[in-house]
Amino acid sequence: MRRNLLVFIALTFGLIFPSAAWPQSATSALISKSPRVDVKALMNKANSGNPEAQFELGVAYEHGLGADKSEYDAMRWYRMAANSGHTEAQNSLAYLYEIGSESLRDIAEAVKWYRRGAIYGNSMSQYNLGRLYLYGRGVPQSNDEALYWLRKSADSNCPLALAALGLMYATGHLVPIDSNQALKLTKKAVKQHSAEGEAVLGILYVDGFGVSKNLAEGTKWLGKAAENGSAAGQYALGLLHAAGKGVERNPEEAVRLFRLAAEQGAVQAQHALGQIYEFGQGVPADRKEAVAWYRRAADQGDPESATRLGSIFLLGQGVDKNVNEAVKLLTLGAEKENPYAQFNLAGLYASGTGVQRDLQKALSLFTLAGKTLDVSKQLNDITSQLNPEGSGAKTAPEAASVSSASNARLPSATYSDRSPQ
Repeated sequence: MRRNLLVFIALTFGLIFPSAAWPQSATSALISKSPRVDVKALMNKANSGNPEAQFELGVAYEHGLGADKSEYDAMRWYRMAANSGHTEAQNSLAYLYEIGSESLRDIAEAVKWYRRGAIYGNSMSQYNLGRLYLYGRGVPQSNDEALYWLRKSADSNCPLALAALGLMYATGHLVPIDSNQALKLTKKAVKQHSAEGEAVLGILYVDGFGVSKNLAEGTKWLGKAAENGSAAGQYALGLLHAAGKGVERNPEEAVRLFRLAAEQGAVQAQHALGQIYEFGQGVPADRKEAVAWYRRAADQGDPESATRLGSIFLLGQGVDKNVNEAVKLLTLGAEKENPYAQFNLAGLYASGTGVQRDLQKALSLFTLAGKTLDVSKQLNDITSQLNPEGSGAKTAPEAASVSSASNARLPSATYSDRSPQ
């Protein structure tokens, strides 16, 4: 499959699921319809046992509409409505259990309430449960279960599920590639004024998948998606501005769009901003800004950002040198199979920098990195130390040079490699 905008963005399924922890609540529509809430009247109805009033009161407390914002009170009222079978309240309660304040989070409870809402036909709960199965978050990872619930949600015309499945059929993620089905599902999402559907449709036009390739039409749909708050649309349009594809090259506009997407939690945009500020691509280099964005992406489990941030801490580039933090971040990257993290971490184990010296561990990590990088010199060095009779042992200072070499090899691809082809 050719490397292009569609494939680049979608391989990690990041357009519709910017991160594993990206639950969706259906309360935004209610807020837009009822910006003013008569809390006193709702309270009277809710106390009399009215589930709809209890749900709406939960929305008021969650979003601070006519009442002091309080996740605790929101959950209390959502639970009352949920126990009466109100499926929107079940989804909203699960949402707060998944992504609310740390003291309130309980992924097992989130799964329980998403499942209850999904079984009783709430399309947003079905979407969220499918997402949890896709990432194995709170449940055993299961592509079959993920597809089952996403399809159930799409059958109920949930626009997010329609857009997600459209993207899956476009990229062959868990399903056979089917351009007709991708376009059909995406257009159904767009008809429901789905910003994510607009983003996927824009990418289909940019890529020429299921439709005639048309950069102008693709840019138009991505622009609509971005204006309507789609992180996917903002990120994809930012890529086009960064590369000058379909639009005039405009690094400043690219940064603005990436920032909008990043503030919504889009990991790819956070990583892109880290690279932009680290290497000064279209903006003045700013290590502190780079560290801030890499940190936000790494905290969401992004191995590339963790690897870059680990290198920065290891070398003390614009921040205080912190080998322990570097080891932690590089370990995260290495465990997620980033070859540069494996390479650099191997160098630390070889020299005993920040960790107990362990040549076998170094050998294992260099071997893993060697699937992508040329590590023949490092493997020879480590092997000679493990078998001193064969070629003479290296001293500790010589071993440390392995770590230095890995530091020099670490820089990730330039930002242009992340642009559409």
